[in-house]
Amino acid sequence: IGEKVQVMVEQPKFYYKVIPLKLEKVQDGKGFHMRKARYYVSDTKKAGFKLHPAFIHDGKEKNFIYLSAFEGSVFDKSAGAYLLADEQITDFTASTGDILSSIAYAKPASGLAQGLTRNGSRIIAQNRGKGWFQSYAATVAASQLLFLIEYASFNTQTAIGMGNVSKTDDGSTSMTEITGATTNLGNKSGSVTNVNGINIVSYRGEENFWGNLWKWVDGLNIEAKGLHNLYVADHGFADDIGSDPYKDAGITLAKANGYISAFAYNEEFDWLFFASETVGNSSLPVGDYFYQNNTYNGWLATFLGGSWGSGSNAGGFYWYVSVASSDRNR
Repeated sequence: IGEKVQVMVEQPKFYYKVIPLKLEKVQDGKGFHMRKARYYVSDTKKAGFKLHPAFIHDGKEKNFIYLSAFEGSVFDKSAGAYLLADEQITDFTASTGDILSSIAYAKPASGLAQGLTRNGSRIIAQNRGKGWFQSYAATVAASQLLFLIEYASFNTQTAIGMGNVSKTDDGSTSMTEITGATTNLGNKSGSVTNVNGINIVSYRGEENFWGNLWKWVDGLNIEAKGLHNLYVADHGFADDIGSDPYKDAGITLAKANGYISAFAYNEEFDWLFFASETVGNSSLPVGDYFYQNNTYNGWLATFLGGSWGSGSNAGGFYWYVSVASSDRNR
């Protein structure tokens, strides 16, 4: 009927439990390598289960959260129209500027020539109004955990589809496919071949959780400087800090690039899936890559999932911890 609505995936709250079965203390760092564990979820509270942090925002519990069905495109507020072709004219002014959107049949917004830094993305997400944010640590971790339990696997590409990860890069343009190819799947997981012959994936309504375009994830600040400490927040998002409301996750991230072979573990942040070791391969035990820059003399942010040329490195657990929050790219 012409009303401008956002297409979202409703996620009811759930409870979870992690039981580590094989831990190994990280040498010259914090936390443990978790090599084997049991994961549980429940839609009702049970003994030993915790409410997943995706449903706790600034100390307040939520019965539902709403996840983006499609990668973010931009609504041009002054023109009253969506930027459907990744036009590089976004107004990143807080409160009065343009608005991040989740709609079908739009080319996702990129940083080809505009300020789509993590803060830029944060601003236009929050311009939609109270309660709106770009995805952050706990919200993506909820989907990761549910996928893991549903498929008994970490390998999202094997379970669902490769995604748009196999294009030969032209070196100059955003080679994303437009959103909406998986609309007919509804909230089912699966992959389709779009009109351009490209594989497009969806995990329970979240299209391109991996592949197509790298996604900024908020609430994660990494202190590099050879330390590789991770700080996590669920509100008050800001770049390049480890102070309140950010908390030290008590883990040391892997200091070498490679395929994930163990996840970092600390009981308080047992819901995170970040690599502590990278001597696996493209199939096992996880199948996703971890890219880092721990010697950088400063703070880093992170991308998730991979883009159009990531190949078998991509997936729902592929973190790219090698970018400053001020970076932007196509």
